[in-house]
Amino acid sequence: MMDNDPTFGEWLRRRRRELDLTRQELAHRAGCGVTTLRKIEAGERRPSKELAVLLATALDIAPEEYERFITFARTEPYPTRPPPPPPATRPPNPSPVPVVATPLPPFLIQDTSIVEPAPVFVARERELAELATALATARSDQGQILFVIGGAGRGKTTLLQEFARRAQAGDPELLVFSGNCNAHTGLGDPYLPFREALNMLTGDVAAKWGARLITSGHARRLWELMPLTVPALVKQAPDLIGSFIPAEPLLERAATFAPANAPWFKQLTTLTTNDQRASLEQKQIVTQYMALLKTVAAQRPLLLILEDLHWVDASSNALLFHLSREVGYDRILVVGSYRPDEVALSQGEVRHPLAEMMGELKRRHGDIWLDLGDLAPAEGQRFVAAYLDTQPNRLGQAFRAALFQQTEGHALFTVELLREMQERGDLRQDAEGYWVEGEAIKWAKLPAKVEGVIEQRITRLTADLQAVLAVASVEGETFTAEVVARVQQVNERGLVQQLSRELDKQHRLVTAQALDRVGQQRLSRYRFRHYLFQHYLYHNLDELERAYLHEAVGLALEALYGEQTEQVAVQLARHFEQAGLMEKAVRYLRQAGDQARRVAAPHEAIRFYRAALERWPAAEQVGRAETLRQLGECLWLTGQFQEGLAVCEAGQALFEQLGDRVQAGAVQRLMGRLYWEGGDRALSLHHYYLALAMLEQEPESVELAHVVSAISQMHMSANYLDQAIAWGERALALAERLGAEEVTIHALNNIGSAYMYSYRDPERGLAMLQDSLRRALTKDLPHDVCRAYVNMGDGLIWMCRYAEARTTLEELLTYATRVHASVNVGFALVRLVELDWLGGQWAAALARRQRLSEWMESLPTLTVPRVWASALLGWMHNDLGQPQAARQALEDELPGARGLAEVQATVPHLGQLARALAGLGLEVEAAALMQEFLEVIDRTPDAHPAASTLPLLFACRWLASQPGVGGLLAARACLRRLERAYGQVSNPETEAAFHEGRGIIALAEENPTQAVESFKYAVAGWQALNRPYDQLRALHGLSSALEQLDDLQQARAARDQALHLVEMLATQLDDPTRKTSFLNAPLVQEIRTYLIRGN
Repeated sequence: MMDNDPTFGEWLRRRRRELDLTRQELAHRAGCGVTTLRKIEAGERRPSKELAVLLATALDIAPEEYERFITFARTEPYPTRPPPPPPATRPPNPSPVPVVATPLPPFLIQDTSIVEPAPVFVARERELAELATALATARSDQGQILFVIGGAGRGKTTLLQEFARRAQAGDPELLVFSGNCNAHTGLGDPYLPFREALNMLTGDVAAKWGARLITSGHARRLWELMPLTVPALVKQAPDLIGSFIPAEPLLERAATFAPANAPWFKQLTTLTTNDQRASLEQKQIVTQYMALLKTVAAQRPLLLILEDLHWVDASSNALLFHLSREVGYDRILVVGSYRPDEVALSQGEVRHPLAEMMGELKRRHGDIWLDLGDLAPAEGQRFVAAYLDTQPNRLGQAFRAALFQQTEGHALFTVELLREMQERGDLRQDAEGYWVEGEAIKWAKLPAKVEGVIEQRITRLTADLQAVLAVASVEGETFTAEVVARVQQVNERGLVQQLSRELDKQHRLVTAQALDRVGQQRLSRYRFRHYLFQHYLYHNLDELERAYLHEAVGLALEALYGEQTEQVAVQLARHFEQAGLMEKAVRYLRQAGDQARRVAAPHEAIRFYRAALERWPAAEQVGRAETLRQLGECLWLTGQFQEGLAVCEAGQALFEQLGDRVQAGAVQRLMGRLYWEGGDRALSLHHYYLALAMLEQEPESVELAHVVSAISQMHMSANYLDQAIAWGERALALAERLGAEEVTIHALNNIGSAYMYSYRDPERGLAMLQDSLRRALTKDLPHDVCRAYVNMGDGLIWMCRYAEARTTLEELLTYATRVHASVNVGFALVRLVELDWLGGQWAAALARRQRLSEWMESLPTLTVPRVWASALLGWMHNDLGQPQAARQALEDELPGARGLAEVQATVPHLGQLARALAGLGLEVEAAALMQEFLEVIDRTPDAHPAASTLPLLFACRWLASQPGVGGLLAARACLRRLERAYGQVSNPETEAAFHEGRGIIALAEENPTQAVESFKYAVAGWQALNRPYDQLRALHGLSSALEQLDDLQQARAARDQALHLVEMLATQLDDPTRKTSFLNAPLVQEIRTYLIRGN
């Protein structure tokens, strides 16, 4: 390979971008994991042969190029660069610049010859160079993350502002956007810095420009690139519109450049007019935010600045962590700033959220911290000298040395002390405008710390201005002029003039931040120029003053926000708590919890609900009970099942005490759900029945209908199908009387599934599931849509209609991926891998298995889906002759499988584990597990036998060969169970399995004639179903029976056919270890050994 030839990973990344595909989209096309693609693009691994085939299709490689492409992917370079895809299928190359002109808003239409002065910045050249190096690396598709750290006043913000200014000046394509955490709301204001950053990225720049936080050039660049960023937002992150970013202002900005018939603009209009208050999942937010950044970064390099992360909330922290893991191959530089001393502090017993992930970041990225700690003496002296020389002066070396000795080069202290000396007259300007020393300066009388300088500056203000700043400090580091005006009872416009002219331009204590509106109310935001200013003012108030002002500020905020107090619920809760008004504080803590739930921040919601409950007034118990229920739901969502149960028990008891049986029943239903998620079906059903008993004593309600339908679902899952149908029909009748469409959808699913699984009327069941799916899609109920797909897919598999099942499951995978229903994505993967494996498409199954494994790693602690997946992985390992690997995969989830105690999930899991133990020679343990799953089957005789067919067939075969553990007698009992299953459903699978079982027993009873007949039926049945592994197993039995009849020619033919199937499967195993284990598996060895002996 020539030095300038790309590696396969580099070529793959370029090719993906030529096709305008994100890594997630290509992974979905190829049926592999995002992590796998990332490693291939980084050159850390090569794709397997089967994955290379899937990539060739996904990347539109021409069929005649497949062989060369696979060689390139696996081992060698292309002799020449691979050709592009056919013109008919290749999408147009993305343009590097927007193709739509964006009219500038009035505030940006100005004389471009006016040059805005650069802010004063000196020293820190080493840190600027390191930041510039990181940005250059990020531009070359190697995303970076850095943190600028240092104590208060060390110059973190100034450094980042200067870096952003220089970076934009040096790269006209760079997009810089930023967000800040908040001292008083940050820890409980979900996603605050990322919301601010997203607004800025999509053109919300007027307020920042008006507050002089960004230059005209910076604002103009973000505005003009809205034709890139806004359509990307609509396509990649539609659920963030209305939750992360206000929809109507976004639509107004988009209308300035969007063609009226553009599909994305129509979608944005729909999103704006629809109610976007539905709750989001955290993974939904993370996935869409990341997809948006990656899409924009494919066109323009990005610099994301996140300041004051010592105040970060848990949800933003989680998003930042995901960002740090995902940016590695995108043109994105993320720079955060924080004070390490505050991150080191714990909040009670809880570590700071940022501290939780620092170790992981260091492990992944190495040293990514720029520490602006104490300057070395030489650096400090250079900083002092450089800052002095930003203005004309005749200040000698003695003065410079004395100033350094006083401030030690502390940035804020140096700047503020010089300003103080100028105002006091210690420094004055001579006739030529140069700063010179006044009369002898008494250095010993100057403040020794920055706090002293701040104190002197504040005390020289007029009493009115000091009072204004005192009120402002109570609201926070960022404050609202209109709030201060109401508290001080002064004219709002006059106060804004005071803030902007005197306190900003003259005294430089505050700076304008933004201009917002709530309805028709204007809100003028200001910010203290440094946190220490606000800190000094606030802590200079005594406790009585603070309480009074917190109450006044809270009441002012309430009045200004009117019906929209959810926007400031966190602030209102803080103010009223500090004022001692606990009833108001509790009301807003609960409102903050509700808001956090809506934006997929359940951890913050838990924090707010718990805080509300700790302060709840003893006289008001109804709201307390409702909050306990909401807290229980959040604990369920975050997988904290035991804590959720404890909270629900308290809520349920309180509702009963209050005489509210409907709500008490609702909490019992939630407890049933918690036990179900935890894998305890018995307790789950117990609580559902308790809920039923409560609700049946009240008039019919939707909650009652929900409980009845939930009981139907429980019976359906446990394969008590007659009961599932009866309860489902009752729920359906209730729902129709009450007009509860959601319950109708749920009940149709239960009844339809029961009819399909019972095989008494599968077509009727399929029609009911299709009706449930149609209704759920119409109502936009993702959970019910996925559930309908899941049960249809399972039913079609059990009916052996594999092609229809595959289509249904592919639709499920697409839909579940789109709505970020991670559990259902996993279910679709499990079943699609199962279909591939059954059908002998082992290469495709193994390629998908990587994605399935990654899904399992990311899965929350949910029992049921992990049991499904582990049973499948154990099955694959067993077929491949890897019993130890199968045992490990299965034993990890054995407690969950046992806890479910149902045929559908428990029996396949125990069956594969028994098979693995038998393969390891652990006969007693294998026999015990067989007895265990046989008892589960016998307890539910009406259960659909699809899940138990293969475990029964294995038990029949193994027991027939093991006289010491029950032998032929136990094997015959298994055959009777297979016969009963065949009589129940008579589908092709149970028919083939029954005949194979009869052949096994006949062979063990030395009745080869009967065995041959039965095995021939089995072979034909498995072949008709296109299940080659099952077919080769039956062929092995057939050849053994023919050998006993001395029909060696036919025996040899059967074994030849089996060997052909073995070779067909083995050629798909690209991994040498995997292929060797398969060829050495006992079943395969028996076939191959016979042929060698025969030869």
